[in-house]
Amino acid sequence: MVDFTKRAPHIRDENRRKELLKIEERLCEVPFPQQIVVENTSICNLTCIHCSHREMKRTKRHMDRALWDKIVEEIGRENPECEVWPTFYGEALIMGYKNELWDRLDYAAKVGCRNLVLNSNGTLLERWENIDRILNSPLKRFILSLDGLSKETFETVREGAKWDVVYPAVERLCAERLRRGQTYPAITAQFSVMEQNVHEAEAYRQYWNERGAEVKIRPMLEWTATGTVRTETIIHDDEFRIACPWGNNTMAIHQDGSVVACAVDYEGRFKVGNIKDISIVEAWQRLGERLRKPHRERRWNDIPDLCKGCGDWQVAGAQYEDETVAGTRPFWYYDEDAKEIES
Repeated sequence: MVDFTKRAPHIRDENRRKELLKIEERLCEVPFPQQIVVENTSICNLTCIHCSHREMKRTKRHMDRALWDKIVEEIGRENPECEVWPTFYGEALIMGYKNELWDRLDYAAKVGCRNLVLNSNGTLLERWENIDRILNSPLKRFILSLDGLSKETFETVREGAKWDVVYPAVERLCAERLRRGQTYPAITAQFSVMEQNVHEAEAYRQYWNERGAEVKIRPMLEWTATGTVRTETIIHDDEFRIACPWGNNTMAIHQDGSVVACAVDYEGRFKVGNIKDISIVEAWQRLGERLRKPHRERRWNDIPDLCKGCGDWQVAGAQYEDETVAGTRPFWYYDEDAKEIES
């Protein structure tokens, strides 16, 4: 199992290279995406130091409701078990106002979507009855990106957030879920490892385990390296590379309907069409020809220009604890080989 708390370039480690090659071996073509991230809003209320949203130039607004409905109706028909993430590059709980977010999730469940996963920065948990809304929702997983245990570290990394607001709210969410004896949604406290917080990783895990949350530890991304976000664990001067797991496994849809390269293409520099005009199936086929196939065939000169400069594939995978709530892991977790490598 890779140790993401080591602050050294991942691919300079021979064992990590072997792990990445095993991940690549499992990549295959499927007729419908196994995971779709849908940007219900591109608005965020934080300027976190490890996120490129702070320098994003495209329009910041909510997705039209009719477009969301079109997307989830097709998912419900074609692949009800597809992981649907109703957020991408914004803070979805902003849409908790007037219950819009929760109405959208309820509709997705109504039309057949059975694997809804929401992530949040937790700053709005105490607004608009969001804690009750989360626990009463059809969500299977609710992931909180916190990235720091102490007040100093948390507020350094999650710039704009207040520890005294977020931590008590997350604790109350966990306690209320336990009090109700609910199975879903599973609550996950996520920790992206970086120079500023690596010393707190294990204490963070213990803290949230004691409060009834699962912990996910993942390496920091560079978000395609087209902005200023950088990490010393990703390098760009090595000939070694693999076909990108994110590009192969995930479809990402921006708030305006644009289908972009993957879940780290925050600015939408590579597009294959708009879901307003085409189906998910057609968009997936276009991505297959222009992105997935060249990657898997290792035709590096033919992959999109965005991919050529991106090193985020180097930090593929995350550390998950043993599953305590059935069906609350990413699709790759249930492959025994994948679990051995990326658990």
